Amino acid sequence: SVAVEIARHRVSAASVAPRESRLSVTAHAREVLAPGIVVPSLNAPNILDPKAVSAALHRVFEQMGSTPRRIALAIPDGVAQVSLLRFEKVPVRTRDLDELIHWQMRKAAPFHVEDAQLTYTPGLTAADGSTEFVVVMARRDIVREYEAVCEAAGAQAGVVDLATFNVINSVLASPDAPAEDWLLVHVTDED
Repeated sequence: SVAVEIARHRVSAASVAPRESRLSVTAHAREVLAPGIVVPSLNAPNILDPKAVSAALHRVFEQMGSTPRRIALAIPDGVAQVSLLRFEKVPVRTRDLDELIHWQMRKAAPFHVEDAQLTYTPGLTAADGSTEFVVVMARRDIVREYEAVCEAAGAQAGVVDLATFNVINSVLASPDAPAEDWLLVHVTDED
């Protein structure tokens, strides 16, 4: 019920609860971070001052009135590589599909795939029967940096997501999600 975002210039959180069959924001808070404390990168350390980030997150929780035990964590988009893979035939067994995706990502990864957290979801199925997959890959040690500052503030990240994907997922989860073609633009004040 609590989401946290760690971004280049800020740490923010919001809690939600059901009200009248809809989710409503019940509390939110934000703390600004000094420049250079969080530097989103695909292949280099991201959190250069973990104590400062966990202290900022702790202050955010204080402003909200409590420290949640578990949170959903949104991290900067630049931490991960997002790829679209298309397969003419999709293996029936999940294990075979996992191996195929890992093998394909090995070609494009700027680091060892064995050091990555990798997830995928099926996308569109084309008229020719091929299926596209959205694949997200990040270095495990970098994701762990973000999880560790949350733990230092007293909360465990149960879900880790990219900031833009999180915005898209929140729109899609809404009962008012558009049924037709639509465009979502995520604008931030970050570089």
